[in-house]
Amino acid sequence: MIAAITVGLAAAAAWYVLAPLWRAAPDEPHHESVERARLVRERETALRVLRDLALDHTTGKMSDADYEALRARQEAAAIEALRRLDAVDAASGAGAAAASPPAVREP
Repeated sequence: MIAAITVGLAAAAAWYVLAPLWRAAPDEPHHESVERARLVRERETALRVLRDLALDHTTGKMSDADYEALRARQEAAAIEALRRLDAVDAASGAGAAAASPPAVREP
């Protein structure tokens, strides 16, 4: 009885480990969606950093010169992510409004 359970668990473990090897290679649209998700994360990160910078500057934790330098760099990063995101959307034929995630509300 114990031997049957052991064999069953070993077979299940082997299947779990080896199953990804039998799956088909990812298609190109999947690659595009992965790229799009990465760009959306980049955009959201840049926008979050911009909000944090504005808060730090407003509360006096950051000098004007530091704020302007960091804000310019983060704005450039956000703009670049948006441009690449638009290019991915245009290449896939999907509209940016239809495929973009819902807006995050600030508390």
